[in-house]
Amino acid sequence: MCLDYLKAKRHSPPNQRRRKLWELEERLHCPVIGTCLSIDDLKRVFRQSGVTMEAKASDFDYHVTLAHAASEKSRVTKNLQKMLDKRFTRHIKSISKVNCEMELAAHWEQALADDEIPGMLWALVTHPASTKTLSNQVYGEVHMLSHLSGRSHRKALAQIPLLEAERDSLEEMQKKQRAINDEQLAERDLRIKELEQLVTKLRQELTARETKQTNPESSVLQDTLQRQQRRNQWLTKTLAATRQELDEESERVRAMQELLQESREQLSVNEKNLAQLMERFRHDRLQAPSLPNLAGRRVVYIGGRRSLAPHLRSLVEGCQGDFIHHDGGVEDSRANLDSKLAGADMVFCPIDCVSHDACLRVKRCCKRTNATFVPLQSSGVSSLLNGLQKVTKQLA
Repeated sequence: MCLDYLKAKRHSPPNQRRRKLWELEERLHCPVIGTCLSIDDLKRVFRQSGVTMEAKASDFDYHVTLAHAASEKSRVTKNLQKMLDKRFTRHIKSISKVNCEMELAAHWEQALADDEIPGMLWALVTHPASTKTLSNQVYGEVHMLSHLSGRSHRKALAQIPLLEAERDSLEEMQKKQRAINDEQLAERDLRIKELEQLVTKLRQELTARETKQTNPESSVLQDTLQRQQRRNQWLTKTLAATRQELDEESERVRAMQELLQESREQLSVNEKNLAQLMERFRHDRLQAPSLPNLAGRRVVYIGGRRSLAPHLRSLVEGCQGDFIHHDGGVEDSRANLDSKLAGADMVFCPIDCVSHDACLRVKRCCKRTNATFVPLQSSGVSSLLNGLQKVTKQLA
């Protein structure tokens, strides 16, 4: 327990309480709302408070609106206070008996080490023993962490092409292995069927010869029967050996199927990582300083993988541009290619995922309409981002 605090407590009001959200310094509202609550939480507070935002309002609009409203006591800020207190009850209780700045600072350092920043941030800034010096320290560290988070998001974005390539490689390996397994299983079934038919035929011949033993030529038939029996024994052994080989082959097929399953699971993990990276990119796109400003220009993207189209659209719209996609004639009609190119300011064409004929046709159309034509080495999101940055620098 801090002696300075005990001396001050003798001269302070006996009913000290935690500060409310609207009682905090205004500069703390932004880091508290941005760090302690998600965008879904902010939208839920608006619904609970009966406040309606515009349909086209962005995540940034929700954040800024609540940050400005937090300085006044209202239905919205009361709901925010209730949500924060309920969510971080454990953190509030953990420092409820702390009564000096030094102990609060120690709890904050431990929260940084344990990655418990949101809960401890709320509990600390509203604590009655929190001082101006401590709040300045906490504010500065949270502010710098947001910059570090932005840099980590950009690094994660650079990993997207690697994940895409790994996913494509796993899919191709899966297709090839499935074809090999199907072919091996078909050959095994055919071989078993042929051997069973041969054994059945030999048994029938053996039965027919046994019925003719009373014939004067029985000695000759007996010799023939013995040869057939020896052949039958040899075929039986061969069939047994073949079945053993087939069992071993089945075991290898089972092992390959397990490998395929592992590959599918790894592919699923990679796809989830890719989705998370894209979700982080969409969430932070308004704060990313490296994104170019297209100023409403129309961007037409020809070719590429259809599954990436939503992510490409998010990138262009995050750069304040208008995105139009045409797959180069795979599913979209080539007849409407010219109509989609009409009015385009810049056209991007990944040369690894579009036909040579379509690429030449697009290039000629761009020359007629005086649109900027940009060939891309790959169809990934990062490749388009690099192309956008180069074009906007040229247009600047």
